[in-house]
Amino acid sequence: MTRAFFDQIDDEVRGMVGPALRNFNSERSGRLIKIWYSDPAVHFEVQRLSGTWAPGNKPCLEIGLHLEAKNGKQNEQILGRLLAARNRWGAHLEAAEPGKAFGPMSAGWRRVSEVVDLPAMDEDFAGEVAERFAAYIRALYPLIG
Repeated sequence: MTRAFFDQIDDEVRGMVGPALRNFNSERSGRLIKIWYSDPAVHFEVQRLSGTWAPGNKPCLEIGLHLEAKNGKQNEQILGRLLAARNRWGAHLEAAEPGKAFGPMSAGWRRVSEVVDLPAMDEDFAGEVAERFAAYIRALYPLIG
């Protein structure tokens, strides 16, 4: 996986989320892209999960929302609001699973995300991931923003 893969996602998502959501901050590396608006601890992310932390113990890609405030109660409150409004976003994010984060910070961090297998990391797949990522932003940001 390369930084170019995540750069492409960033470029495409800006065009997919619409003018009201286009003005986000982002951070990219060779293994992830994070997008946030006001609080970096509440961000949308696409990341490559290693087999150590991934469901099924094989490398995969996670797409979704991360709640990583230092105060675990804040993460729980936001997740609770999202779950209470699931009827508003569930049909748009059918594969979304809410719960604890993957990895060593799972005790306090929360997520609403999906995991997908890693096929060839090409422009077509980056475009598909950008579409899923934009769907998370459009569906969930209005409920947390």
